[in-house]
Amino acid sequence: MAGSSDRKTSDVISDFFGASWRATVRLIKSIPSRIFGRIRRSWREFRDRPPRKDISRVYVVVGYTTRKYVDERYNAERRMMILRRGLLALIFFLLLFIVLDRTLSIFNYDEIRQMFGFSSWTELVKNDPFSDKKDAEETAPSIPPTTAATTANNQTQT
Repeated sequence: MAGSSDRKTSDVISDFFGASWRATVRLIKSIPSRIFGRIRRSWREFRDRPPRKDISRVYVVVGYTTRKYVDERYNAERRMMILRRGLLALIFFLLLFIVLDRTLSIFNYDEIRQMFGFSSWTELVKNDPFSDKKDAEETAPSIPPTTAATTANNQTQT
């Protein structure tokens, strides 16, 4: 206890940063060898694996067994994989349906229409400012002069 309180804070901080620096340098130096080791390992696994014609498991027969037993195990595993994938897809679609049902029921579309001031999509896109010039000129409504503009004109005339 007494030895730890005699050390200065600056010594503790410098020791910490020194150890951190050494660990970082060691990590960076080991990256190339780890990458090459992983490549060598995957190449050995690829080279030493038995020849396969499909993605199914290759059985190593140990002891006394028959081809029929091995085929039954293969078919059982294949059926289980198909069943798992089907159930996983079913669960995913059910969750998606539940989430969409819950989120879409939150929105009150009549209030949204009233807030934004349109009643249908055709009304909304009718006066699209980013459409072609010809279409915009044909569909753009004429804007009546506002009361502020008419009062400004009346004041300038008097």
